[in-house]
Amino acid sequence: MPGQLRLHPIVTTTLAAAIAAIAVIVIAHVTGADAIGRAFNDVDPAWIGAVAAAELLTYPAYIAAYRAVAAIHGHAPLSLPLVSRIVVAGFGPFALGGGFGVDKRVLETLHEDERSARVRVMALGIFEWAILAPTACVTAIVLLAEGADIMPSLLWPWALAVPPATLLALWASRPARVARVSGALGGRLELLAQMLEGIDGVRRMVTEHPRRELGAWLGICTYWAADMFALWAALRTFGLDLSVGKLIIAYSTGYAATRRSLPLGGAGATEVLMTYALYWVREPLAPALAGVMLYRLFNFLLIAIPAVVAHRQLEPMLTGLTVRRRQQRLRPSRRSRGGR
Repeated sequence: MPGQLRLHPIVTTTLAAAIAAIAVIVIAHVTGADAIGRAFNDVDPAWIGAVAAAELLTYPAYIAAYRAVAAIHGHAPLSLPLVSRIVVAGFGPFALGGGFGVDKRVLETLHEDERSARVRVMALGIFEWAILAPTACVTAIVLLAEGADIMPSLLWPWALAVPPATLLALWASRPARVARVSGALGGRLELLAQMLEGIDGVRRMVTEHPRRELGAWLGICTYWAADMFALWAALRTFGLDLSVGKLIIAYSTGYAATRRSLPLGGAGATEVLMTYALYWVREPLAPALAGVMLYRLFNFLLIAIPAVVAHRQLEPMLTGLTVRRRQQRLRPSRRSRGGR
């Protein structure tokens, strides 16, 4: 069984919670105890249920997207119960290699192909950003045109970097170009070649099978929309009412590295980046921190128990699969020795 799934999830979850708590305490210290206290004076608890409902919606939406990406390059679709366990375990705050680390090891064990597993994990990350980055780009352009009261240094990178980066990635990820790069440079840029293959896999989901993959695109769109709404509702709990544009820019900046790609569910990094991204779109720091704390309670800590359960269900299943394959490989050699 891969080492990732042999970690002690309760220990690493506790570590993640401690890191997140330290990050919150540091921001609270910078903000000031009085300001934090005032943020909790005017709480509207009616929005808490909306946070919970939105976060519950993110998981089936992500499962739909995950199942499609895991099947690119000719792989058979994974069963829904299996994908559900992989997704929930990957969102758990205990994976030192992040949720993508869990994905890679599970896919590698299922299909006995490390390279293919790595390509599909990269494709999953690219698939996430295939929706979020263009949305943030268009939003930034609109806000710049409107002269919105947001730090220009927050908007210009989204407006200027995304279009050329997207075009370059699509151009470079053509299979013929990937093959030439791999042939010319050998294994020195193998990781780059795998990333380009992942981009090509996502591109083919649009160009070759648009109707078949419609559910996957709807899934990832629903995932981002629901998670953004959860953040917005958490901020409403503490009196902040962000416009759609501010919400998209703050959220996208706060997830410059998505929580599934970061170690320990993004513990510490997400709290800091999301809080200050809200501050950079001109929201007060104290209620922003309070809102982020509530949001992270639902998409970070409360998923921990289901993730540990999913993790423990995956472990014996994949261990048994590995053992059975080893036994099957040994049988022919035993027969050949017995026939001599």
